[in-house]
Amino acid sequence: MSEYSSSTSSFDAVPVPMRPLEPPIPAATESASDAAAKAAFKLSMNALSSHSDVLSALHTLLAPLDLHLSAGAARVKLGYTSGHFDDNAAELEGFARRLWGAVPAGIGLPASEDGIDWDAYMDGIEHGVDPSDSEYWGAAVDRDQRLVEMAPIGFALATIPDKIWKPLIPETKMQLASWLMQINQRTTPNNNWHFFRVFVNLGLCRVGAQHSLSGLHAALDTFEEWYLGDGWYSDGPSQQRDYYITFAIHFYSLAYVFIVTQPFFAGSRLSNPERIAKYKSRAALLAKDFVHWFDSDTGASIPFGRSLTYRFAIASFWGALAVAGVEVEGMSLGVIKGIWLRNLRWWLWRKEIFNGDGTLGIGYAYNNLNMAEAYNSPGSPYWAMKAFIPLALPPDHPFWSANTPELPIPPSVLPSPHPIPNAHMIIVHSSRPSPSAHTYALASGQYAGFVMRHAAEKYSKLAYSATFGFCVPTGAYGLQQAAPDSTLALSDDAESGNENGNGNHWRVRRVPLDAKIIREEVEGAKGVALYARWDAWKDVDVQTWLLPVTGEVDGSKEGDWHIRIHRITTGRELWTSDGGFSIRAQSSVGAHRKMSGWDEDNDEGFEVRAPGESAAEDASKGVATSALIRSSVGTSGIISIPWGPSDTASPPPSAEANHTAPNSSIMFSHSAIPAIRHHLVPREEPYWLVSGVFALSGKSKKDGWRGAWEAGPKLTVPEWLVGVLPK
Repeated sequence: MSEYSSSTSSFDAVPVPMRPLEPPIPAATESASDAAAKAAFKLSMNALSSHSDVLSALHTLLAPLDLHLSAGAARVKLGYTSGHFDDNAAELEGFARRLWGAVPAGIGLPASEDGIDWDAYMDGIEHGVDPSDSEYWGAAVDRDQRLVEMAPIGFALATIPDKIWKPLIPETKMQLASWLMQINQRTTPNNNWHFFRVFVNLGLCRVGAQHSLSGLHAALDTFEEWYLGDGWYSDGPSQQRDYYITFAIHFYSLAYVFIVTQPFFAGSRLSNPERIAKYKSRAALLAKDFVHWFDSDTGASIPFGRSLTYRFAIASFWGALAVAGVEVEGMSLGVIKGIWLRNLRWWLWRKEIFNGDGTLGIGYAYNNLNMAEAYNSPGSPYWAMKAFIPLALPPDHPFWSANTPELPIPPSVLPSPHPIPNAHMIIVHSSRPSPSAHTYALASGQYAGFVMRHAAEKYSKLAYSATFGFCVPTGAYGLQQAAPDSTLALSDDAESGNENGNGNHWRVRRVPLDAKIIREEVEGAKGVALYARWDAWKDVDVQTWLLPVTGEVDGSKEGDWHIRIHRITTGRELWTSDGGFSIRAQSSVGAHRKMSGWDEDNDEGFEVRAPGESAAEDASKGVATSALIRSSVGTSGIISIPWGPSDTASPPPSAEANHTAPNSSIMFSHSAIPAIRHHLVPREEPYWLVSGVFALSGKSKKDGWRGAWEAGPKLTVPEWLVGVLPK
């Protein structure tokens, strides 16, 4: 989880002998693929309902790592790709991140029952903190990845010192305390990293070693500068309101509450009742917004922002609520447990997230280095172990016996559309039943203010979907490699001799400007829209309004559609592509081949139509104005809406359904995007390009998708929004 800039180290990489392979999976009798298959099978057969189920899942995830331990157990080397930090720090990362799951198990159960080999962890610490040892973790420098991995060790010392501190020999205790104290002399990035200093000093305090209370309190005070209200923080002085707000800042705040309310800290300055109450109340407020990021049927969350390879760390916020004893109005303990469990199941029942040896790989819904950040090393995905924080609650805690409602989340908790001003989002839940219900976010206003891989795609698209995810580029040439789903892409360099105007290079929005939420000013009205501006070039200005369609329109349900309005002023020739949601583009039968047309028998495929054509026809009679793709995961379409607030003529649209380059999507290795294209020439008057974007989750004979899709031509911009648009 190294973040804003590359960390460097004066500690050179030293080859470390790997630990001999040991039972229960002897290398001589079981191949790596067999191990992976066993791990995936065990998880797919795990109901993930009870305390014992979750503990078993933790052990299934941790067991393959034992085969990658170094001889002294201080390093875990999981592969040969790199993050931007040195390999020694990467192998420390592999060692330490296991503790985010192992420590809660150790808190909730005695050593004879938690199933964790604490002797192996102590062996690793003994070798890792000894400067004369070949497996020494190394001295930390400013902004070093080692500072990140100190946090779970500090968490362990603060909560289970009997298991991981007291058995150490005095020399190792002294070396460990000295190594951890480095965090108080080093500079960290100005973001969630400040909490790492908190955990280290809590741990050192708990075991009676030298620590810095002033450093701890200064770190906690820093987060007050970033509190925005309604439970929301920014991750440092930035425009980012991503999962770091939940699986970092709030998770750490609630873990802090859990630690300082234990008997050892009772009555101390650290156990400040006002701070504890503040952290708990802020988390309860945030929960009312964050619940909207989760699909109430599948448990999937909306992928957005960076560090998505941490996967089920996304669920950790809900587990931390329970561990810290936070009560959320309108959400019972069973509801909180249900959100946590359903997200955990969504992840752990996916075999695609595992490497051939049963370890977690880098990626999202499948292993995919293309979507990774520069700070992702092979051990990085194990930040996901944070999701196991509820194991800190003993098996007889009410959390484990609480019934989860049949509906994962009560509808009263999920009004739609739901604006979140602090996140610059509008969350939409379709009114359809399972499996067609679709949860997605309209977004305008967030961006990464530092150099980050795929920053525009992870923060600045127009929409993000729990079902369809999003795409990132695989190269710099052409639309197929650009894969601009759920965004407006512009090109000013059409290929010579290509009459379709497919640009060589495509530009998408990275920094939305002047972002705001606009509401219909009528009491009880649900109308709401997002606005942002984009300076694409010095002579190209783009203004965009995003509007969820509320109510039902001739067969469509609420949430099926949203409208995009682009007002473009250009001093240069441009080609545009307004992309809908990307979708899996393989047939659901036979060899699962890439789709190319419409398969009437299986009710799936590509459909590109001109006005007046029947559903069975393609765009052979005229210029297509709509494109739709339907596959096993759902339906995604886009239609051009002939609308403008003035008499200024708009250019004719052209609809397409295009395959992206393989591994563009974070959800599907083969994906395609329905899109509306335009060709713009320089002029003083602005262009108005309006699209209706359609999506349903899942595939069912009863979903009535055809009737809902046919409602598209009846869409129009509502009068309340027309009144605020520029003329």
